[in-house]
Amino acid sequence: MELLTTLQWILVALFVGPTFYYGYVKMIAEPAKIKKFSAWGYPIKIMQVIGVVEIIGAVSILFPELRLAGIAIWTVILTGAVFTNILHREPKKELFTVLTVLAHLTLILALNVWLSTTIK
Repeated sequence: MELLTTLQWILVALFVGPTFYYGYVKMIAEPAKIKKFSAWGYPIKIMQVIGVVEIIGAVSILFPELRLAGIAIWTVILTGAVFTNILHREPKKELFTVLTVLAHLTLILALNVWLSTTIK
């Protein structure tokens, strides 16, 4: 059980670090992100709101009590990213990145559920 708990925390750390950063650069309206969101036709304020929501989702995943809520938040964010990539015919690399992150999140969820049902 300890190995799976350790694996879960490693996966959480590998997810939270980058996703917190992605949210932060959107929240502060980094020029590269402004360019990307403007090309998609999204207002900058929407980008900043998405950034704040990404940060909330990332931080939530750190806490076992909030992990499922954080996973739900990120599932919605990633679903929106998939639709945006498809709608704007982004390169397959972009879509693959989003789907890889979603798979990572699914693994965290699976471990979280499994550990919570087997450890009493």
